[in-house]
Amino acid sequence: MVFPPLGLWWLWSVLEQAGHEVGFVDMSEHNLEPEDIPNDFDAYMVSGTSPQGREIRKLGVEFQRRGVPAVLGGPHATNYPRNSRKYYPLVVRREGEQAVLKAMSHIENGEPLEYLSDEDLAGSRDGDAKAAEKYRRGIIEEPFIADLGTVPVPNRSYAHHYHYDLADETGNQRRGTTMFTSRGCPKRCDFCDSPNLWSRMVRYTPVPKLVEEFQQIKNLGFDAIQFYDDILPINPRRVREMCAYLKQFGLIWRCFCRVDIITKHGGKDYLQFMYDHGLREVLIGAESGSQRILDNIHKETKVEQNATVLEWCDQIGIRCKLSFIIGLPGETRETLEETKQFLRRHLLRVNHRVQHKVDLCSYIPMAGTPIYKAVMRKREEGSDIEEEFDSYGYHPGESFFDFDLQWNVDAALMDNFFYEPETLDGGLKPDEIFYKGRVGAVRQIVSTSALGREELQKARDEMEMEVRAAGFPY
Repeated sequence: MVFPPLGLWWLWSVLEQAGHEVGFVDMSEHNLEPEDIPNDFDAYMVSGTSPQGREIRKLGVEFQRRGVPAVLGGPHATNYPRNSRKYYPLVVRREGEQAVLKAMSHIENGEPLEYLSDEDLAGSRDGDAKAAEKYRRGIIEEPFIADLGTVPVPNRSYAHHYHYDLADETGNQRRGTTMFTSRGCPKRCDFCDSPNLWSRMVRYTPVPKLVEEFQQIKNLGFDAIQFYDDILPINPRRVREMCAYLKQFGLIWRCFCRVDIITKHGGKDYLQFMYDHGLREVLIGAESGSQRILDNIHKETKVEQNATVLEWCDQIGIRCKLSFIIGLPGETRETLEETKQFLRRHLLRVNHRVQHKVDLCSYIPMAGTPIYKAVMRKREEGSDIEEEFDSYGYHPGESFFDFDLQWNVDAALMDNFFYEPETLDGGLKPDEIFYKGRVGAVRQIVSTSALGREELQKARDEMEMEVRAAGFPY
C-alpha cells in the first residue's frame, strides 16, 4: 500500500473526538473480501473511488446480509449516489465530517439511516425542499466546512502500514506520508471531477493547524510529505509561510503543480524558492502535446509552458512527473503524433540533470466531470441527470456543449468496470483493467470520431514502450 485514505482518517479523528470507539481496515492490505471484515462494530463507514466501485458494491451487499448500519461516502458516492443507494442505507456526498456525526446520532437513537433528516438543512445551497427530499432518499450532503481549522488533524496511527518514499537531492529515499492543506480547485479541466467534489472555491487550512500536522508527521518518524492539494502553489504568500515551517521541521515534499500558475507567480524563481525549502518533485498534468487537445478540455495551459517549466525544474534539480492522457475528446492521429514529438523533443532525446518520470494514461470518463455530463446529455441517457449531478463544477450559465463532442463511451463496458462483478469480453475481470500500466494490460474504453478504441490502445502502448525503453519510470 502506498497512499492512505485521508478522508477516512479525518472521520476517524472526528468520531473519536465525539467519544466514539473507532477501528480502521484497509481492504487492500491483505486482499480482504467483504466477509473478512470484523463483525464487532455497531456501524460501518465506507469510502472509495469509482475504480473500486465493484468492491464498494460487494461490501454493501455484505453489510445488508449482516443487517448492520453502513454509510458510504467519498468520490464514488459523490458521483454515483443513486446507484450507491441500492447497496447502502445512507450515501454521503462530498465532505463527510458533519454528516457522519448526524449518522451516528441516528444509529444511537435506533432511527433508520435512510430517513435521516433534520432542520439543519436550512443552510443547504439546494434550498430546504430539495435538500430535504435528498435526505428522505438516503442521499445527503452538508454545506462545505467554511473554517477548515475546525477539522481535527487526521488520525495517522495506521500510517506506517503505507510505504511511500521520496528521494532527496542526494538520491536517498526518505519515508513519507500524505497531507492536504486546502480543499477546492478554481480551474475547469473538463476531464476532472475535483470541482464536483470540493467546489471551485479554494478553502485553506490555517497555517497554525498545518504546523500541528507537520509536528504530528515528524513525531511519527516521517521526513517527507506528498501534498494532495489540487494546486499547492496557487497562493504564493501562503506557500512562503508554509515553507518556513517545512524547512524548520526538515521535511522534503512533493506536490501537484500547474505550469500556468508557476509561470504567473515568478516562474523559475518561484520554483527555486520552493526547492530551497524542500520541494523535490512535482507532478505536472501535461495531458497532451497538442494545443488543440488542451484547448478542447479547457486546460488553460500552453504546450510551450509544459516544456519551459520542465526545463526550469531540471536546471534547479526538481524531478518532474509528467502525466499524459490518451483518448481525450478530439484525439486524432495528428494530435497523437504531436504528443509523441513532445515526448521525444523534451524528454526522450534530451540529456537531463534529473531523472524525470512519465505517466501515459488511458482516458476514463468519470461521472461528475463536464465531459461525462455533456456526453450523457447529448445521448439522452439518464433523463434525471440534473437530479444525479449538480453544477458545482461550472460557472453560472456555462454550456455543456462548448467543446468537441465527437466522442463515444462504450456504456456497457463502463457499467461493468464501475458496478458489476461479471467478467468482460475475453474473460477479463473489471479489476484487471488499468488506466495505466504494463503494455497489453491497458483497456481503452473510449473512442473519438477519428480513432477507435483499438487504435487508441495501440498508440498508448507504443508510446509506453518507447518511454520505458528510454529509461523513464512511472
